[in-house]
Parts: sequence; C-alpha cells; structure tokens
Amino acid sequence: MGFVGYLMLLRRRAWGVAASVVLGVGSALVLSLLATPVYTSTATLFFSLQNGDTASDLAQGGTFTRDQIASYATLATTPTVLDPVIERLDLDVDAVDLAGRVSAAARNETVVLEISVDDTDPEQAAAIARAVSDQLIVAVEDVAPEDSEGRTTARVTTVSPAQVPTAPSSPDTALNVLAGLVGGVALGLLYAWLCERLDNRVRSAEDLERITDLPLLATLDTPPGADGRRDLVVVSAPRSAAAEAIRSLRTAVQFTARPGQSLTLLVTSANSAEGKSTVAANLAVSLSETGLRVALVDADLRRPSVAQVFDLEGAAGLTTVLIGQAELDDVLQEWGASGLHVLATGPLPPNPSELLSSPGMAEVLERLGRTHDVVLVDGAPLLPVTDSSIVARLVSGTIVVGDASRTRRPALVRALGILDRVEARVVGVVLTHVRQRAAEVYGYEPLEPAEDAEPLLSRLRRRGRVALTLLAGRSGQAATAEPEQEPVAVPRPTTTAGR
Repeated sequence: MGFVGYLMLLRRRAWGVAASVVLGVGSALVLSLLATPVYTSTATLFFSLQNGDTASDLAQGGTFTRDQIASYATLATTPTVLDPVIERLDLDVDAVDLAGRVSAAARNETVVLEISVDDTDPEQAAAIARAVSDQLIVAVEDVAPEDSEGRTTARVTTVSPAQVPTAPSSPDTALNVLAGLVGGVALGLLYAWLCERLDNRVRSAEDLERITDLPLLATLDTPPGADGRRDLVVVSAPRSAAAEAIRSLRTAVQFTARPGQSLTLLVTSANSAEGKSTVAANLAVSLSETGLRVALVDADLRRPSVAQVFDLEGAAGLTTVLIGQAELDDVLQEWGASGLHVLATGPLPPNPSELLSSPGMAEVLERLGRTHDVVLVDGAPLLPVTDSSIVARLVSGTIVVGDASRTRRPALVRALGILDRVEARVVGVVLTHVRQRAAEVYGYEPLEPAEDAEPLLSRLRRRGRVALTLLAGRSGQAATAEPEQEPVAVPRPTTTAGR
C-alpha cells in the first residue's frame, strides 16, 4: 500500500481516528480535572567541610563531600530524620508513608542537595520540607566524623528555604492533554490498520482484483427511494450522478453482446439485499431508452420484487407460463413509452428449482430472445438457493452484483465458484452502495427527484403512456405559473447495438 493508499485508508476510517483522538484528549482532560492537586515545596542545602587550612585540604574535603552527598540524600528519607519531623508537626502518618512523599537528590553531581516534599496542602508541604531540612542538618552533624578537636567535619547551610507553592505541581493538564493527543492518534491509527486488515468487504476494483480477473462493470450509489422502496433512479432523477452511473453500466453491458445474437443476461448476487433487483430494473429502463427492445424477467421465485418496482400486476407471469396456464404474450406487460416489457413471477411455486430447470424456462428465454434485443433476468441469490445457477446455463451472460457495504470476499468467491462449476459466462461485477465523492460528480443535480416527479412516475407506472424524456419538463412546469401544455414527443435515436 503506497502513500495514496494510506491516505485513502485514513479517509475511510476518519471517524474512527477522530473518535480515538477525542477519546484520548477528553480522557486526559477529565482525569486532570478530577485529579487532586498536589503541591511541591523544595528546600536547598549546601554541604561543605567545617575546617581546612590549605587548598589541598579544601580540595580533598570537597571530593569527600561529593562522595558523601548520596548518603546524605538517603539519610533524608530514613526514620532517623522523619520520626522527629512527624513528632514536631504532629502528622498522622508513619515514617514509611512520609518517605514516599519526600525526595532528596544532589544537583548535577555537586554538593548542593534539594529536598522536595509533595502534599495536597501547599502550606503543609512547605512546613514538612523545612522540618526535614532542619532535621537532616542535625542528623548529618551527628553522623559526620569529628576532627582532632572533637568538632564535626561537615557543615550544612540552608541556601534556599522551602516556600509555600502557589501552583500545583501535578496534575500537569497541558502535558496530560498532549499525551492524550499522542495516545489518541496512535490508537486511531492502530484502529484504522486493524479494521483494514480485518475488513474483507469488496469495496473497490482493487479489492475485486484480489479474488478474480472479472472486470468491474460499474460502481453505483443506489440508496432507497423516498418511501424506502427500490428506486428507478433513471426515471425519478435522470440527470443525477446515480442515473449516469446506470448509463455507464448500460454501455458496458452493450459491449458484452455477441455479434448476431440477442443478449440475455442474468442479474444475480451472492446473498440477498445486495441491490440486484434495483440494478436489473434501472438497467432495463436505461437500455429501453436507447430504442432497444428490452424484456425484464423476474425469475426470483422466492422473493420477487420487479412487479412492485414497476407497480405492475404480479398475479400472473413466469410461473403461470411454465405450468401451462397462460401464453407468454398474454402475461407480458408493457411499461412506459419506450417499449419495455416486464414478465412478473406470477404465483410463487413450492418447487422453484424444478420449474426453472424445466424445458419451459429455456423456451421462454428463447422466445423472448427472438422478439427482443436484450433480455434481463432478475434471479435469486446464488448462495442460499440453486435457482440462479440453473438459469445461468440458459443465458448468454451473467452479471454478479455486490454490495460494497456488506459483500464479503469469501461470499463473492463462493458465488463465482458456483457459476464456474456450471460453466456460466460471467461478464463482470457491479458494486452497489459505493458513495460518490463530490470531486467525482460533475454537473449533476442532487439525487432527490423534482417536486412532482413522484406523482408523474406513478402515472407512468399505471398508464405506461407518458414519455420518459418529459419528466424534467413536467417538473419545471410545476415550478412556474404557466398553464400546463401538451407534451411534445422527442425523437429518439435508434441503435443497432446488441441486435
């Protein structure tokens, strides 16, 4: 993964990284505010020899004092010094507890000793520091060797008495917040990396290349319609980026046609709710807009949805033809002005796989292929049932739809493996729910339909007489005070692609 890949990773996990940073900084700030302030008071002592007549004596005495300074620092935290301090100040602690709050250290290998005391009360901290320094002077004079005249050889001078601190030494809120920020960033980066390593969804062409050589035909942002239903975005928002993505898919599909043959395509997915029916419906409408004769067959005999998408009658359809109760022409319904024909499922049978594998299914597809340029079949998911693997052998190609927000690589691999075992021709993969960045959208209106687009779409579904190209014009007339005029038919170019 290169630098750009890492930037894309951070962009995908930006919310997680930001949450980690906020958590780190917030935790540090809250803990700092809730922590009890601790004050530190420091006294400074200077150690020297009591006497010395020559420079040599003074030099040797200084060396001796530096060697002894560490011992004097240790002495400051012993009961010899602390017990008298406790008795003097009437402290409710013992020498062990007080030693944990007292520290003594020489400054830069000199004969200067600093005694520091921590306490929640600033005045108490100063009092203890003064008492400890005073008692240490007494203890040093007691333990230091004496000269020939019986005088102690060490002299201790207080050069900086302990003062009452005006600000707490801890917590250091600024330092804690900085540490929380660094920790939050580190935790966020770790979170992003772990999520990326553990996330096996198929979200892009790069992810698809890891598991198959099949091309990525299109990436679609396919949110549900206003009422939660599958949305015919090419009708409700024909100038949107989502509709343009469908038209890009249409172009890719037209190039999969074999010369001299009608194009019959199965649209399926690994699991349910991955957008296959939405893709099939929008692709069928988009293909019919080019002047092609298109038939859409709902072969999902478990959970059909095509009749609901187009607001058509679903009581009779494919199953009615397969069991011999109706002719194909009698149940084939025309939708819209572009000549799209829709074959609903009809009554749901108890034996879907047996019906789809019957000779009647192959005959239905063959008859539709003779009278149409493109036949799209909306099939059941591949992994739960075997229906689509049966239909895949009857069509000239199969499109596998995956949801970028939920389709896992192992599931897609198993689905493609099923198609490979039945020797089906897979023309490519379509990913749905791929969010479009603003930089990738040029000159398109928002996905929301115009004010009266939904009523017009309902009339289009019911009557099938209003031209699709008049949708934008009707929406514009609703926003003005001009009287409604009769629609003018727009000539539609005719293409021979796929014939």
